[in-house]
Amino acid sequence: MPEEAVQTSGASGSTPPAVSNAGDPRACLQVLLSGGGAQDGGATKAALEGLSDSVERVLREHAGMTEELLSIYEQLGMVFDVCGRLPSAGQESAVLNLFLESLRQSFRGREVLAYFDQRNGRWSVAGRSADEDAPAELAAILERLPGTRGARVESVVLSNNGEAVSVELMVGPVYAGDNFVCAIVLIRGAGAPEFQASDMNLLDAMATFCGDLISNRRLVRELRQLSVAVVRSLVNAVDQKDPYTSGHSIRVAYFATVLGERLGLPDSEVQMLQWAGLLHDVGKIGIRDDVLKKPGKLTKEEFDHMKEHPVRSFQVVEGVPQLQRALPGVLHHHERFGGGGYPGGLRGEEIPLQARIIQVADIFDALTSDRAYRAAYDWKGALEILKREAGTTVDPHIQQTFDTMMHLRLDGDENRWAELIAEAERFTLSSSLDGFVGEGL
Repeated sequence: MPEEAVQTSGASGSTPPAVSNAGDPRACLQVLLSGGGAQDGGATKAALEGLSDSVERVLREHAGMTEELLSIYEQLGMVFDVCGRLPSAGQESAVLNLFLESLRQSFRGREVLAYFDQRNGRWSVAGRSADEDAPAELAAILERLPGTRGARVESVVLSNNGEAVSVELMVGPVYAGDNFVCAIVLIRGAGAPEFQASDMNLLDAMATFCGDLISNRRLVRELRQLSVAVVRSLVNAVDQKDPYTSGHSIRVAYFATVLGERLGLPDSEVQMLQWAGLLHDVGKIGIRDDVLKKPGKLTKEEFDHMKEHPVRSFQVVEGVPQLQRALPGVLHHHERFGGGGYPGGLRGEEIPLQARIIQVADIFDALTSDRAYRAAYDWKGALEILKREAGTTVDPHIQQTFDTMMHLRLDGDENRWAELIAEAERFTLSSSLDGFVGEGL
């Protein structure tokens, strides 16, 4: 047989292929899958070692990616959890508590706290009494946080019943824009796993998200306060025309609000009721002074002119898209439950509920205020007049609810009336009314 044929036969049958690149897993697999591996243990061993090295290299390269993906998945889970419960969190403290609860679920075995800077080296713990300030060793770490960004791991030695204990912390600052809000502190308990880089990434992401939400709420609050200030300035301009009605719209907004809450209206409707009460008489800015301030009875022409003010108020408010749901109360608060009111001549439940509530508040405040043509009634006398007007001028159910509410608040103490009026005149659209409509009302 020719020498060339012998060499060819050996290459295809008895001599295994050499591993030209032991770092290439495909070359290693080619050796193992060829029949030659059984004839040469050295080639097989080299192929296995090369394949093992390749597998280890792939695992090392993807280990960080796996950890990062798990961290991102956990972040998304926490974001979805927080977002799902955000509608029930109105205040900044409630938003922060949502994040703290979510972090506690993710970091089991670690204590999760929020510390607020009280100045003078004092850091108070959210949700705890003032005498539970951060210990001096922790406060020293927290003092370095404002002005920095990103979560970090720190070690601190704390005193526990006179014994020095080394504790590992993970701390992350929360900012609303450029304003430092608080420090979130995670304390690793005994037996809990050590903090990892992915833990810091998670805390950093959640602290940023928390700060953004708080910043948005602050912006909304500031815009709302600006809106209220502008509206109150407009209402004050009306008050300047007639000193006898000074403060009337603020008090009507207050009485309408507590009455609406007593009737069980949803928060969104109470908010619109507040705006409607505040703006119900803004159209009086267009009423002639000789009519608005006249001490005696109005002529038919003068009364017809006075009756224009609900429509004028409506025209002022209707240009504000956010106040569209306040328009019924502004326009129809002078309708009569038995018919014959203005401007629409509506009767009964044709009159929007918002307008029926404002009407009771409006009449009550007018009766208990001095006018150019009469002195004020006391609160009991005003309630008696409202009772006589039930079914003809005012809604009897709303009148009865208001009567009951006022007696519960005012009976038994002569000073309560003065306190109530002072409270009403301090009222703003963001005021808390818990003290008025709390237990027993």
